[in-house]
Amino acid sequence: MKDRKHVAWLYDQLPTLVSEGVLPNESADRLRRRYGSLPAGGGKQWAILIFGILGAALIGAGVILLVAHNWDDLGRESRTALAFAPLATAIALAGWVLTQRRGSAPWCEGAATYWALTIGAAISLVAQIYQIQGDPARFFLTWILLGLPIIYLLRSGITSCLYFVGATTWAGYAANTYARGTSLWYWGLLALVLPHLSQLWRAERDGWRAALTGWVLAICLTIGTAFSLDGAATGAWIGAYTGLLALMFLAGARWFSDAPTIWQRPWQTSGALGLGVVALLLTYDWPWKEIQNHEWRLAWTTGSALIMGNVLASFLPIAAICVAALDARQARWAGLDRIIVGLAPLCGVIGYVLATTRNLTVLPQAIFNVYLLALGLGALVVGIRGNKLGRVNAGLLALSALIIARFFDGNLSFLARGMAFILVGSAFLITNIVMLRRKGVSAA
Repeated sequence: MKDRKHVAWLYDQLPTLVSEGVLPNESADRLRRRYGSLPAGGGKQWAILIFGILGAALIGAGVILLVAHNWDDLGRESRTALAFAPLATAIALAGWVLTQRRGSAPWCEGAATYWALTIGAAISLVAQIYQIQGDPARFFLTWILLGLPIIYLLRSGITSCLYFVGATTWAGYAANTYARGTSLWYWGLLALVLPHLSQLWRAERDGWRAALTGWVLAICLTIGTAFSLDGAATGAWIGAYTGLLALMFLAGARWFSDAPTIWQRPWQTSGALGLGVVALLLTYDWPWKEIQNHEWRLAWTTGSALIMGNVLASFLPIAAICVAALDARQARWAGLDRIIVGLAPLCGVIGYVLATTRNLTVLPQAIFNVYLLALGLGALVVGIRGNKLGRVNAGLLALSALIIARFFDGNLSFLARGMAFILVGSAFLITNIVMLRRKGVSAA
């Protein structure tokens, strides 16, 4: 109730409650004293700050255009001074915020973002002025490491997101530019921000910064993991991704299960969605054919850097299986989906072993067909028992994807496929109508 939005709603209702005799004036005054005055104009502060930064950026761009005509006539010292001018103003602004507005999230976020962006601009201009040769991977690595202290100085969520994007971009360039296995340092770069994330998620579990950093990190992890496996064995992504996505879902279910909206549950949502997509892909034969006749023993004799990629690909499913086993000890109907999600990496490991050692493709496909069916049914059961419409629709979506994939994959007539689509659509409509009536909402 101490949330600004909720307190604002209460204050808006108090005059009506008093006028209708529901609440005496004395009680209304006590409530106002209890919750205090509202912070002045949070939205206005954001608007002023955003437009202030935009205005400063436009002025800076105008100055750059004015001097661009004579840029070639300026000496290196003058160019260098102009290159560092935005960075100097950003540092000065950050210093003022730290001393005068340290408790203001809008000011801290705005100053931190501006500072981080000016670092990248200064690096680019200095490299151009002094003809410093480099590559994109080195540029992004230098940028994010120089910007890392900003995250801790100003406790900035937006700068954390920029750091994640920069680290993932570095991993992509490193995987294509440097020796195989170099991109494994991606995980070390992410670890540098863990203390900040831990503090942020504990202090503002349901806040917008926790949600934003959660979503950006979840998306970056799903992309960056592929880059970091560039030196791993063929097909190692199967165990790595089933493990990673299962861990994301299980971690979110443990730490963010009480979050009221999907936006505030990035780990469960991205983990479940990603796992459904990966499981659906593994119901086809092409992922398993790629790793047929692959001698998995050679993966552990190809050098320390490459072995670390295989260790990572092995660690993720093992960790997910262990966490799921701990959850299974306290299994309840409400946690059925957590148990089923925890089975995904186990299915991935079994399928990988069958494909690499026995040259089988049909059996791993069958395993994931059954798994996706169980995943959809589990979500459906949990949603119906808990009266959660979103969970029910997620289960129906998984089942529908499996049915449609198998119909398009088979040699069925248009009539059979048409009937299947009608049945799936009818199941969606009927289930939603029943759930809405159970919630007391009109379906009209």
